[in-house]
Amino acid sequence: MFDRIARRYDLVNTVLSAGTDTGWRRRAARETAIVAGGSALDVACGSGKLTAELARIVGPDGRVVGLDFSPRMLDVARHDHPGLEFIEGDALKLPFEDASFDAATIAFGLRNLADPILGLREMVRVARRRAVVLEFVRPPRGVVGATYRLYLKALLPAVGGLLSGAPAAYRYLSDTVDSYRTPEELTAMAVHAGWSGVSFHSLAMGTVGILSGRR
Repeated sequence: MFDRIARRYDLVNTVLSAGTDTGWRRRAARETAIVAGGSALDVACGSGKLTAELARIVGPDGRVVGLDFSPRMLDVARHDHPGLEFIEGDALKLPFEDASFDAATIAFGLRNLADPILGLREMVRVARRRAVVLEFVRPPRGVVGATYRLYLKALLPAVGGLLSGAPAAYRYLSDTVDSYRTPEELTAMAVHAGWSGVSFHSLAMGTVGILSGRR
């Protein structure tokens, strides 16, 4: 599915989020607390947008690696960010030694993992200092939540399908809205995976969040 939508993935995200997705990734990159000359692994990197934000922080003397299981997503990432390192790999079995990076991140990929607890455990295993998750959360109660749910169920599959040429993929994304976790559930998952000092910051009126913690 991700191979099929790779070419238009960034365009669709920008349209559907009204351009705010870039700011979310920038905030997630800052949350890692990496510095110039540091290192980071971006898991389920997709087209490499968060990978690029991390690379801007560490600069030319640092190291950032983007990892994804979709070859076509990686083709887009390498085309759009030719100076960065991208590899094909499994988020549930990261091909790196313990504490290989200062930080590990994942943006909008956790809910797509077959075993998200294992994915969180792998992230914190390879991260010396911090692990950060940027993810959609379950629509909150009230008017905002009801409006957001309607958007996910109706507008997202229509616009996403039209722009990407792969309507089934965006029907999948809207059909899985009820599998989105609450902030409390995401925090509990991280603790269960062995994270410590876990914190959660809400964005976009509670529809998106940043989960962070350490080894």
